[in-house]
Amino acid sequence: MPQARQHILASWFFPHMAKCDMFEGLRVKLRKLPWRMQRIFGNLGYSLRVFRGPATRRMKPSTTVLSIIVVLFVGFVLAGGIYDILERPISLLPTSYGYSVVIQGTLGQQTLNESLIAAFLYFLGLAGLYMLLRSTRYAYRPRNAYLLLILGTLTVLMVVAYSTSLINTKIGG
Repeated sequence: MPQARQHILASWFFPHMAKCDMFEGLRVKLRKLPWRMQRIFGNLGYSLRVFRGPATRRMKPSTTVLSIIVVLFVGFVLAGGIYDILERPISLLPTSYGYSVVIQGTLGQQTLNESLIAAFLYFLGLAGLYMLLRSTRYAYRPRNAYLLLILGTLTVLMVVAYSTSLINTKIGG
């Protein structure tokens, strides 16, 4: 190793022994080091590359896949999936005039079919909102934009009306 590089490395690792100015910046010191030392000290990701293996780079899921997984999980929880797993409710409620899907008079209990209907309504409403979002992206195709806007609005309004009637039936009104 040449004498100049030994002096630079010594001044870097032992600053009290350095003959250069005490207030010399880190960037100046990094410029004087060999390129491998610059990579190690200048880029923390490069120096910690031992801790991440090659498998972690391949296993990065896309944001679309993560979004779909999160939406499915939230829909499952909101529809009462955890309640269905823990309580194991009946699917239909026998009444004097036949079978009912909705347990009337209480919001604390639900049948299995009621939670499936709620999940279907949540995902249908989400599809309607997605159609509304997609309608804004068709600026140069107004026919497609209007079609998606009308279908999305009708879908969302249908979901809101049916959800309201389901809640009113459940409350007993």
